[in-house]
Amino acid sequence: MNWKEFKIDNKPFKWGQTFNDLFDLFERDNLNKTISSWKLHKVKSNGFLGLEAVSCEFYGPAYDKPISSISFELKPIQTGWLQKPHSPYMEQLESILGMPNGTHKNPLPKGKKYNEGYSSRYVTYAPHWWFGDFRIGLSVYGGIRNEEYGETAALLYIGWYNEIEMAKPYLSAFYNKETEFAKGLTVIANFELEYSQTKTFRRHYELADASIANKDDDIRAAQLALYYKDLFRTPKAISNEISPNQVSLMYSDHTKKYVLATKFDFILFDNASTIEFIKVLPAKGFGGTEFRIGEITLKDQPNSKALTDLKAKLETLELPVKLLEYQDD
Repeated sequence: MNWKEFKIDNKPFKWGQTFNDLFDLFERDNLNKTISSWKLHKVKSNGFLGLEAVSCEFYGPAYDKPISSISFELKPIQTGWLQKPHSPYMEQLESILGMPNGTHKNPLPKGKKYNEGYSSRYVTYAPHWWFGDFRIGLSVYGGIRNEEYGETAALLYIGWYNEIEMAKPYLSAFYNKETEFAKGLTVIANFELEYSQTKTFRRHYELADASIANKDDDIRAAQLALYYKDLFRTPKAISNEISPNQVSLMYSDHTKKYVLATKFDFILFDNASTIEFIKVLPAKGFGGTEFRIGEITLKDQPNSKALTDLKAKLETLELPVKLLEYQDD
């Protein structure tokens, strides 16, 4: 089977399509309205790979960015004599996909039976297959769940794990912005935190190395181009002058915006941006201080003098800072 493009309910799909592309094929109902920047779009579905489904859900970072995964809520299948709940699904999938590359088994806790009580909350059987950059997985529940479109007993999903390829249409613009936004910067103040700051990157626990984007700069650039709007890699000329625990506040004459830079990342912001000073109260952890500007979060020790000074400096520049508290869970 060609995993780069296929049909979903007799409608053509190929990786690289955005939500906006899909809206021309699928209905617009059930758009995810949460505050998450990631988008979900669920539609009714007859199924996939010979398995009947009640729904299909598309998942991705933004409406104008590519879909990164698709999942199907599968209908319950009557098991045969001595069959386990996952057996009918596996028979069908193995006839098309072959033997899985790996399987995670998680039997129900002692005393619990299939489809009794809260058993349906558990995933009891989870195989997966790799086809190049595409991962297909099955999650079989410990019982039947009542979802929006009907009863479901398993989830079939497909994910695309080549972010460099996914980001190709956006990388040129990303690199141009990264270069342009780093021009004409004037340092306003530097702040020395107690904690070292880290690179912004997205982990994928399905991969052999979940943190590969932390080591591969091309993958990290692709992630920033895909998943963020105003976050970029700090240019080497600036990065070389900043230690891991330093933060530099600058002004961009080119964009007429402020810039906050760590050794690894920089972000543009103005008085319309979300700026939050957060006191993290000790609970399970020791607490701390966080400073969030748009898509970047700085973290430091409790009652951080550096972040308190940063807050005061922004306020003198008439940039609104919201004060928050939450517990260190």
